[in-house]
Amino acid sequence: MPMFFSLTRLLVIIFVIGTCSHASVASAMREQTIQLDVGEVHVVNVDDVSDVIVGNEELLSAQLLDQELLILKALTSGHTELLLRYQDANKLTRIGVSITPSVRANEKVQLEWLAENMPELSINEHENFVLISGSLIESKYELLKQQAALNKHWLLQVSVEPEKQGRMIELEVKILEVKRQYARQLGIRWPGSYAGPQLSESAESWITLPVEVQSTLNLLEQKGHARVLAEPKLIAASGQQAEFLVGGEFPIPQVVGQGLQDVSFREYGIALDMAPIDLGQEGISTSIKAEISTIDPATSVNGIPGMLTRRVSSSITAASGELIVLSGLLSQEQSTQADLFPFLNQLPILGGLFRSKQFRSAETELLVIVSPQFKDDVDQHNARIENAQAAIDDFRMQASCVGLIDGL
Repeated sequence: MPMFFSLTRLLVIIFVIGTCSHASVASAMREQTIQLDVGEVHVVNVDDVSDVIVGNEELLSAQLLDQELLILKALTSGHTELLLRYQDANKLTRIGVSITPSVRANEKVQLEWLAENMPELSINEHENFVLISGSLIESKYELLKQQAALNKHWLLQVSVEPEKQGRMIELEVKILEVKRQYARQLGIRWPGSYAGPQLSESAESWITLPVEVQSTLNLLEQKGHARVLAEPKLIAASGQQAEFLVGGEFPIPQVVGQGLQDVSFREYGIALDMAPIDLGQEGISTSIKAEISTIDPATSVNGIPGMLTRRVSSSITAASGELIVLSGLLSQEQSTQADLFPFLNQLPILGGLFRSKQFRSAETELLVIVSPQFKDDVDQHNARIENAQAAIDDFRMQASCVGLIDGL
């Protein structure tokens, strides 16, 4: 029995000693936290540190000087830990380091963006604040205020101006069909690898002088070599859409659920869709969609006719009053006419002498001529055209020019 009590006392003593030792180690571990910005250098005063262990050296670099100074440099954003070991093996320090993106670096990016997108502002950086001055329209000022709310040391001295209304833009469009040989004589070439035309030197004056364009097309139309399909004039505010449609709709019956019949309508004719944008001194930019569709009874299915469609779509930038010619959409029609001498054409061998066939082929080219111009410039532009047209008419009267020659 005494032996049993002695063994029990020994175990209790060992347990107490172990518990005290664990408590001593736990009490020797100290913890700290440090908040750094990317690129920031921080100095920590330490005593008798023998070793420094960095959890992630890609985020943080640490250098120990004379076992008394610990120099930390934040490399990139994230979180890591430091473990400091002392001469006393029972003494440890754990430091948690949180690294955030540099506020100054973010601010520099924001100021560069402001300088690029709001050149009307003056930005002056000082030691403790940034002074931003100038004048802005209301929409830009609201955006500036959102940026300033994230940077408390920004001082704004900005006046607000009313929004400027975009100028009205007139789009003068001429859609015409020209016999291809005459379009070639006008100097337009349509390479297979390009959607739009390239102009030869001989055609340069034809394209850049609206009066010559109108005069030439008028003569071609009088001789039956050109046909104007549509000549709309559309007016729209900058950034708004303008549409034009001349034609009609034809019904398409459809069978819906439970055998019920429904009818939908499909448009055909000449459709034009544009959205001009005022670029200021750089001119006018606009998207153009032109489509010409006709009903084709030859391709009908169950009594519903098909459609023959020619379509062109493009985006252009031009100076006010400049002419743009789009597309080289071709159409070819072929026909055969037979002239027969009654009864004699049916003779077995000699019948071929009493009948003849004529094969006709007509190839036309669709041209879309667009002239965008600011509405303020239209009156002056029209006056110049009228004066130039009058001068050309006077010259032709004096030269006894009454129309196109047969070779044209």
